[in-house]
Amino acid sequence: MTARFAVPLPATAKLGESGTAKRAVMVVAQADSPEALAMGRGLAAELGVRAVAVSVRELGSFAGVTALLDRAGQGRVIGVMDDASAVIFQQIAAARGAGLVMDAHRRIGAASLVSFAINT
Repeated sequence: MTARFAVPLPATAKLGESGTAKRAVMVVAQADSPEALAMGRGLAAELGVRAVAVSVRELGSFAGVTALLDRAGQGRVIGVMDDASAVIFQQIAAARGAGLVMDAHRRIGAASLVSFAINT
């Protein structure tokens, strides 16, 4: 499967609030989920960046998510992961002042995935 069904995240990921400014983008994909990893890699390829593959253990910990957000700096993070990991990631990001830009739920076979974009 390709990540083409994930649009419009790639279309909006490089745009600022005005619709014109470029933002640094980091794509985070859940490494334990083949579907999330494939979707994340597809999105990253469309954006010309490398996906960061992260284990569910890191996505479920404050330290793991904080390290990813620190690594992203002042840019946009696009995440592709299971529902529970997405809730944890988004809540930690929100507690640090990040704003959710877009959130989409997808079912690929038996996998239930969330793709989202946040401004850090």
